[in-house]
Amino acid sequence: MANKKGQHGLSVQAVVATGIGIAIVFVLKRFLPIPTGVPNTTIDLGEAFLAFLGAIFGPAVGGLTALFAHVFTDLTWGDPWWSWIIADALFGFVIGYSRNFLKIRQELLTTGKLVKFNILQVVANIVCWGVVAPLGDIWIYSQPAGKVFLQGIVATLTNAIAIGIVSTLLLIAYNKTQSQNKKLTKE
Repeated sequence: MANKKGQHGLSVQAVVATGIGIAIVFVLKRFLPIPTGVPNTTIDLGEAFLAFLGAIFGPAVGGLTALFAHVFTDLTWGDPWWSWIIADALFGFVIGYSRNFLKIRQELLTTGKLVKFNILQVVANIVCWGVVAPLGDIWIYSQPAGKVFLQGIVATLTNAIAIGIVSTLLLIAYNKTQSQNKKLTKE
């Protein structure tokens, strides 16, 4: 009953997760960016929480959370940077498909599933930050290719590492609460 959908659209649980996710990702992006030394490129713990959220709730929650959190973050710094907002929404959407094989609410989390999750997140990071964002910067904002591909490579590497560590630990911790809940309901 907790995850019922209406005739169309997201469940109430997914809408709530999206709203809370937007707030948490916004706070992490806005107030906890770690400088990399490359202009306008930080180690972004918001991406790690986004990947965790997408893995639990799926592509729609991942994509919408990324989209709105990135827009709100950019608005607090100045103007929205649409090429990176689009890349972020795409990343959230793609990483949300990990829900299909993780099945973290129904099954135990295995090392094999975590390896698949991390392969997916690395590939998604490469595509979104290494290709989509830099090409968007070139096409939309006429930015120099060398600059934006450097930013994209750094974002790809730092996001992949942050997600590989933080999201993996969050998924393990969350899965332990889920298996504990299953044990409690069976007893």
